[in-house]
Amino acid sequence: EDEFKDIGLGGCIEHVWQDTIVYLDSDDPVLIGRAYSRVSRDLLHEELLRRCQEYGVKYLSSKVEKIIERDDGCSIVACEREVMIPCRLTSVASGAASGKLLQYDVGGPRVSVQTAYGVEVEVENNPYDPSLMVFMDYRDFANENQQCPGAEYPTFLYVMPLSSTRVFFEETCLASKNAMPFDLLKRKLLSRLEAMGIRIVKVYEEEWSYIPVGGPLPNTEQKNLAFGAAASMVHPATGFSIGRSLSEAPTYASVIANILKKKQSVPVGRVNNPSTIAWRSLWPQERKRQRSFFLFGLALLLELDIEGTRTFFQTFFRLPSWMWRGFLGSTLSSVDLIWFAFYMFAIAPNSMRMCLVRHLLSDPTGATMVKTYLSL
Repeated sequence: EDEFKDIGLGGCIEHVWQDTIVYLDSDDPVLIGRAYSRVSRDLLHEELLRRCQEYGVKYLSSKVEKIIERDDGCSIVACEREVMIPCRLTSVASGAASGKLLQYDVGGPRVSVQTAYGVEVEVENNPYDPSLMVFMDYRDFANENQQCPGAEYPTFLYVMPLSSTRVFFEETCLASKNAMPFDLLKRKLLSRLEAMGIRIVKVYEEEWSYIPVGGPLPNTEQKNLAFGAAASMVHPATGFSIGRSLSEAPTYASVIANILKKKQSVPVGRVNNPSTIAWRSLWPQERKRQRSFFLFGLALLLELDIEGTRTFFQTFFRLPSWMWRGFLGSTLSSVDLIWFAFYMFAIAPNSMRMCLVRHLLSDPTGATMVKTYLSL
């Protein structure tokens, strides 16, 4: 909630839970100690359009085919129906599938996928407190004689109780090498709700979520810029991106504006690549170190089964609260993350310690993380 209020978008919030809760494999939950909000897509869309209109943003409804670089330092955005748009600087914000318009680092980590299936429903026998948002429920409600569909995929339940009877339930696969099929997610969710004794009376809305996580960074030496998922700004360990994108947009826009002002006063041929300044503002070395740590954690989660995942999060929530809260809120510095790793290793059970050491020594993300941290 506080993130949206801090960037002046508090009016787009449609529901607030005063605290957030996590269930693992027992009835001893963890309270996050932070309010959680649901943002209205319609209100956010209207507010962003209003701001664009206020500042004179112009639109063209067309499909971009390619971006052509000219010798004079400018570019041509080639759209369908042979529409050509000359521009001094281009920023791609077309989501994760931007490969034909941008260059990405070669040899980077493979893209993984976070998938989810959710329903907003009217129910009977809702066991969740309407004042608490359920961030993760990893408990297994299937009885011994009941085979759980998709058991090979560790998933959790994400719950937004809008009232005592109206609830949004979402079955989420945090990350997998290959996308967990939506029909399997749906069957797993319905099986879970049935095992919990929750009866659906009415379905208001269904949601399918597919979020690429991880993957390489854009080549920060290229002329074309990017933002949002196209610039790999999705958090590798959580799948979150909206908060960071909206909070960093003003600074990024200011950097681009300054570049354009300077390009007007500098003769052509004397500027190597002014876009580098914008790329460095978006991906400074500190951000790259943090991301390498998150990618290491993502690769670890991809190797864990459901029991290993529960053990990981049990250890995670035994850390000092400032550590795990900072991790979830993306407020830990790269140095803080090193202390996070040492502390987690110290309190982890031996099985998890062995897993961490093996992962550090054998997985490519371990070597990449060490190399990135040592880079000046």
